[in-house]
Amino acid sequence: MNLFLLTFVLRTSEFVMVGLLSEVALDMKITISAAGSLVTFFALSFAIGTPVFTALFSRFSKYPLILTLIGVFIVGNIITAISGSYGLLMVSRVITAVVTGVLIALAMAVASETMPIDKRGPVISIIFTGFTVASVLGVPLGTFIGQWGGWSMAYWFTTTLGIVSLIASFATIPRGLKGTRSSLKNNSNYSPILELCLLSLFLR
Repeated sequence: MNLFLLTFVLRTSEFVMVGLLSEVALDMKITISAAGSLVTFFALSFAIGTPVFTALFSRFSKYPLILTLIGVFIVGNIITAISGSYGLLMVSRVITAVVTGVLIALAMAVASETMPIDKRGPVISIIFTGFTVASVLGVPLGTFIGQWGGWSMAYWFTTTLGIVSLIASFATIPRGLKGTRSSLKNNSNYSPILELCLLSLFLR
């Protein structure tokens, strides 16, 4: 259930920007197309950064790694919320995108390593359901909050969700999941998981 919450939070943070482009453009005094680049660069950073950083971080134990990355995700959302310039806003979204991709990969890895083989499929399906629920509930709610109280309020909302996910992860994720050294060339443990992550990006 915690991993479902995590994917819900990640998707909400990612796509709430789509509904707030006009507000961001007006506040930052930029064009709508420039604001739209925030979404484009998020997607590119996700696609490029996920396999690279998942391979780099794979040697670390999953429990502290997940908590650390959720912490970075929270900080990234705070920076987004307080950004006073387009450049800082872009940097915060790129950082959040990379962390999002790695966290999704880790969520799938945790599910694969802690569940019996016959239950892995259903559990992974539940985790991916977090994306769907976020699309129909989290993103519209975040967009409403952003349009009502200013676009930065939407990211204070996702920051709060991130804190809830951090607390839940701290309490529920098994502590004994060791890392495995891997690389982009030879990544037997992560390759199927990365494929799922990238597939989820292009099916959105």
